[in-house]
Order: sequence, then structure tokens, then C-alpha cells
Amino acid sequence: MHNLNEINWFPGHMKKALDQVSQKIKECDGVIEIGDARAPFSSFPEYLDKITENKEKVFIFSKADLADPVLLSKQKDIYKSKGIECFSFDLRDPNSAKEMLRYLSNIQTTKDRKYIRLGFPLPVKRFIVLGIPNVGKSTFINSLSCKKKAAVENKPGKTRTETLIKVSQKVEIFDAPGILEPNYENKTVIAKLALLGSVKMEVLPLIPLTDYLMEIISSRYSKNLVDRYGIEVSSSPEENYSRIATNRKFLLSGSLPDTDRARNVVLKEFRAGQIGKISLDE
Repeated sequence: MHNLNEINWFPGHMKKALDQVSQKIKECDGVIEIGDARAPFSSFPEYLDKITENKEKVFIFSKADLADPVLLSKQKDIYKSKGIECFSFDLRDPNSAKEMLRYLSNIQTTKDRKYIRLGFPLPVKRFIVLGIPNVGKSTFINSLSCKKKAAVENKPGKTRTETLIKVSQKVEIFDAPGILEPNYENKTVIAKLALLGSVKMEVLPLIPLTDYLMEIISSRYSKNLVDRYGIEVSSSPEENYSRIATNRKFLLSGSLPDTDRARNVVLKEFRAGQIGKISLDE
């Protein structure tokens, strides 16, 4: 059984990033929040609501092609029931980018309504893109602008400073650094973010995290494990990793199963969607 209490998380640099973002939001007309479709509730930090009040808001579910489609549909309905406009599509798809840009261009902000009332030409709309590290913010911005203007790297914490990018004649976007709460009291949330690749794995314990992942997959998606690894699924994460190691011939001296290697492979293949469409949030 996993012990997520082993996870200690308090990145001091995040407070500075949050303070910078809080100031930058004041210069913006709206907020685009991007969350991972495999864990939308966990990757849309609630604390963002406190610093994005009174701003036009759009939620985007990234990596929707990797998520459980049935769960994702239900989760989107929950957001819509709260009056939140949300989208899910491939951030690299040019047609999806054009659709998103049209939507952003047509949003009427408080400033727009004032200019319309006064008979002035509408000003350029300015949005800030917010989200956890490695969720697809830079890919989204590059897709909107049709150029590689935002830094993209498959590592958490790549974007460090806010950059203003003009994506059309009507829309400008701030590319903000990925932000996380300085401390997560709910350890399952930070565990899910680590499994998604939004937290550096070097600072977190492999065994409880991958035990947690295996418990989710074996209880909700056991057929995926059978199809991918050809094992008889056990209720014990350690036993499942042992069987995967044996089947994949990950062996130590004495023909003992290399369960650490199996854990790393399952984690990598989960992130790549190779085990199937799997969601962490219910």
C-alpha cells in the first residue's frame, strides 16, 4: 500500500512566481487556465480563483487524447454547470487553434463594453496563460501564434519569466511560468501532479508514487494492464510490478524481478498514453 505521507513538498521559488503572476494579472483582461485532462480538478489549483477574480476566464483541458473520455465528459459538465467556458482539444491542431483564437477575439471584456458605449475602436485584448508546469502552455501559445515564440521543453519549470506575445491583431498573451501551490496539504493532489510530470521526480519517492498509480490503474483500468503487460492483475502493486518485470525480462542477478525498472517503465508508458486512456481524477 502506498504511503503518500512520505511526500514533502514546499518549493520556495513558487511563492515568488505567484507574486509575479498576481501583479501581471492586473494588466490583463482575461485569464486562460490550462489543466491536464487526466486530472482536471487536481491541475486547476483552487487558489488561482483568488487572484483571477473579476477577469474573463477560459479553461482548457490539455492532453485530452490521453484521458478517459467518459470521465472527461462528466468533468467538463461539472465546470459548465458553474458557468465556466471550457474546451478540450489537441493543442497542436491548427484548426483547434483557429477556433480558440476566434473565441478569444470575440470575448467582450468590461473594457470592451466601455469602449463600445463611448464609440471608440476596441482595444487589443490581453490574456495571461496560467497552469501547472509541463501542462502545455507554451505549446498552446505557439499554436495560436503559428510560430515558435514560447519556450517548449518536456520538463517542469522551463518557463521562468512572463513574456508578452502578440498572437493576432486583436489578442496578446502573457506566457507565465508554471505555478504550483507552495504547499499541498492533500498529498494525493501533489502525487497526481508528480505522476503527470508537473513535479520533478528527483525530489519525490518513487515507490509510494508508483504504488498509487498502480492502485488507480488496477482498480479502474485492469483490462489495460492485461492488454499491455499480459499479467494477471493482483490487488498488490508490488506483485503487479514484479509480474511486469518478469514478463518484460527486467531481471536482477539471481533472476530476481527488477521492480524499480518496472515502476519507471509503467510511469513512462502511462505518461505517453501507451497503457490506454487513463484519468487520475474521478
